[in-house]
This record gives sequence, C-alpha cells and structure tokens, in this order.
Amino acid sequence: MIFGFFGRKKEIHMIDDGLKRAGTFSAVVPDAVKLTLWRLAKDRGLLKDNPEVTLHDLAGFLSYCILGQEDFEDFNGPEDSKEMLRRLEMVKIFEDGIDAEIVMLTLHAGLADETTAGQYSIEAEVDSTNGAEN
Repeated sequence: MIFGFFGRKKEIHMIDDGLKRAGTFSAVVPDAVKLTLWRLAKDRGLLKDNPEVTLHDLAGFLSYCILGQEDFEDFNGPEDSKEMLRRLEMVKIFEDGIDAEIVMLTLHAGLADETTAGQYSIEAEVDSTNGAEN
C-alpha cells in the first residue's frame, strides 16, 4: 500500500467518496491511480478553491471511464451520463486537458471500459533505427 504508516491523505478520501458516489467501488481502483489523479489536479492548480468538489467531479469522470456509459448511466441517470459522454467527446478535440489525462490514466492502468478504450489508443513512437520506444 502506498500510504502506509502515515495513513491516507484527506484528498484521497475525497476521491474514494467521489468514486463511490459515481458507482465505482474505490477498492477496484489502485491507490497509485488515485494518487496520480490527485497529483494531476494539484499540478494544474485545481484544488485551490474547493478541493472536495473538484476531486468528486474528477473521480466521477474517472468512474465514467472505468464503468462505461451504460453502467454509469444505470447508477447516475441519463443526465449525468450525457454530461460525462460530452466530456469524453471533448477529449478528442482538446487533447491536453485534465479529462484527457484521466482517459490516458485509465488506459495505462488497464481500467478503462472497452467502450472508452475502443475510442482511444495508446501508441508509443518507435525509433525505426533500433526498434526502441521513444
């Protein structure tokens, strides 16, 4: 476990709560993914005003990427699902936002639902001279 002796950060508890509210058991999401989500938000300065609301929102989007549209909608309703689908579609246009980083995080961690993973792929640039990834 990453948090060990000193316990978990309160922000990680906020992410756990956000995942639970969105229908994802927080135990299925590795601590490293939660810590990375917190770090992404912190590095972008998103936790200054209201960290709890921000982390719940980001955990909700993470949950959408993990559950997929159908399961997310079953738990959260059609309006919330529609909003998350809109955010997912915006990732295709704005590839450098935090939502794009969350999509990449779920893909790298192997947590993305097949409907999410099917829309995006992770490609490593390969150096043709020696076959090494860049």
